[in-house]
Amino acid sequence: MFLRNYWYVAGWSDEVSDKPLARTILGEAVVLFRTPDGSAHALQDRCAHRRMPLSNGKVVGDTLVCGYHGLAYAASGRCVRVPGQAQAPERISVRSFPMFERYGAVWIWMGEAERADPAKIFRVHDVPESGGGHHFYFHVKANYLLLNDNLSDLLHQAYLHNPSFGGDANPLGEFAPEIRHEGDRMVVRWDWKDVKAPGTFAMHGNIQGLADGWNYSRFEPPSFYVNQPGFAAAGTGGLESKLPQGAGKISFTVNQLITPETERTTHFFKIVACDWPDRLLPQLDRFIVDVNKEDIWACEEQQRVADQYPDAPMNAIPTDLPVVKMRQTIRRLEMEQQR
Repeated sequence: MFLRNYWYVAGWSDEVSDKPLARTILGEAVVLFRTPDGSAHALQDRCAHRRMPLSNGKVVGDTLVCGYHGLAYAASGRCVRVPGQAQAPERISVRSFPMFERYGAVWIWMGEAERADPAKIFRVHDVPESGGGHHFYFHVKANYLLLNDNLSDLLHQAYLHNPSFGGDANPLGEFAPEIRHEGDRMVVRWDWKDVKAPGTFAMHGNIQGLADGWNYSRFEPPSFYVNQPGFAAAGTGGLESKLPQGAGKISFTVNQLITPETERTTHFFKIVACDWPDRLLPQLDRFIVDVNKEDIWACEEQQRVADQYPDAPMNAIPTDLPVVKMRQTIRRLEMEQQR
């Protein structure tokens, strides 16, 4: 089951143009397109005539025209032209979905249209609403909750990410996180004092000697996270260290925007904010991609085994508390949706 009365990222703003774009969101085929006034729209991706995907058509004026028989649809989803007829029948229509643009992304509401309030869009941290930051996209062959698990569980970074972190980070897992709840939201704070910074952080941050580290994670249902990882020279203030980026400190903010595609596939959008100097920015892509390759590999492997052994139990360990709390929140929201 998917939670429908939420805004999800359907794509980046620069992906949506006057060329129809097919995308599957929460198991439904939708088509994204822009009309000449620049506004973005989303319709169910099927013609009401013969079920041809409207994404195979083209934008003509303010309408999306089916490429099979030429039926034209307004942004409302109503068919406004049928070739050979003076007036299109009112009964011919497809569903339209509320859309809104913010943070350089197009957001779609798949639930009850009357509840689609833009004020409910997830707040991306450290990026203006007009857009900015560094955009990343990954297609993941796993259920979205496995990504939720991964991002709720900070312990894995001490083990799974040893390759991308550039060295043995196992000792980081010996420190206990602090967990705080704010309604349905959850904040997890993981701090390390007087540790050896993993190689990648030490190198890019030019950190000499021991360091203080942190990874602060904020979860908001159904599938949004803000992660703030970093290291700074020990005793300089941690996250609040005044040392320049790349000169004793390295940190950034990752906004994780997870959109379920199907029960076994997920769109994984990221907006990264950082104030790194220009000389370091070329390393950001590699850093984000390398870390996420490891996360995605783990999630896809879990999905593969879950498909083979769907009834096999999982056993929680103490550091799984954020994962357990996240899953409990999702289950409760699913039950409320069914009422």
